[in-house]
Amino acid sequence: NYICDWCPGQALGRLSFIAHSIGGLIVRSALPLLHEYSSKMYTLLTFSTPHAGYFLKNTSLFNMGLRVLQSWRQSVCLSQLSMADTTDPREAFLYKLSKTPGFEFFENVVLVSSTSDSYSPFDSARVEIGGMCDKHAHKEVYMEMVRSIWQNVEPHKVVKFDVNFFLGEQSLDTFIGRAAHIQF
Repeated sequence: NYICDWCPGQALGRLSFIAHSIGGLIVRSALPLLHEYSSKMYTLLTFSTPHAGYFLKNTSLFNMGLRVLQSWRQSVCLSQLSMADTTDPREAFLYKLSKTPGFEFFENVVLVSSTSDSYSPFDSARVEIGGMCDKHAHKEVYMEMVRSIWQNVEPHKVVKFDVNFFLGEQSLDTFIGRAAHIQF
């Protein structure tokens, strides 16, 4: 309704989204509701968005903390991000989201990621099957998700940026792997 209220009739020129972290997933989740504007969608720019989730099987401090938070807070969002919202990963929220149209609506898809960011896995933020693929708890499911997200997207519309942060000062944020994530 916001778009209709503020851009009546033909007043809407281009529709672009800029999102950080989970905000990118919120935008992707909203796109089916905005299907009538798909011809107006221009740029989707995401910073460190875990488009394919957090379901790595390693035992990093971040993953241990994520599991503690999930059990302590019973967070639906954290369960969805780690593909633990159901016992069958193909029934998980993020898997289903990967099957819905989205990136293909845009003239430009810009994904910004960082290897220093422990809060959003590098391959997930880039939506690619890369060096972290063998660390996935459900490798085949992850690869299906990546292929589905890119299925109808023209490659020339995609730009990926990798950012390297200088994190010289040691702090709690660098210790838990959050420093690069909040630098965005």
